[in-house]
Amino acid sequence: MAQEIVNLKGTWIPTQGVHIVDGPSRHRDSGTTAAAGGVDTHRTHSSKFVFRFEGQEGRKFWGVLSSAKVSEKFIGAISVDGKRFVIADQDGTFNGTVVNADTLDYCYTHVTPTDRAVACGLLVREK
Repeated sequence: MAQEIVNLKGTWIPTQGVHIVDGPSRHRDSGTTAAAGGVDTHRTHSSKFVFRFEGQEGRKFWGVLSSAKVSEKFIGAISVDGKRFVIADQDGTFNGTVVNADTLDYCYTHVTPTDRAVACGLLVREK
């Protein structure tokens, strides 16, 4: 049964994130630090990310995510029940749940020939 779909348009800021990158991530120039206890190639992001949900038609949406020096377009969709979502950026995917109209719980993965990354956290709507 279809549920009410949250309007995602606006600016969202990641919080409570944990992430690890192995290899030269495209966002590396925006700021990373060595991961404690990791091998030499393991890094964590020190840069700030911003998600701008620019458009939405029903359950499909699109926008741009940016760090200090890199921007990537993304597309996404919300499940029929209105509780789950998926997002694809230029080299990875987000899966998550809608906590409420201003909070999304997400996890991210990407694997390229040169690097891989995983992250989980919250996206909170900027007011």
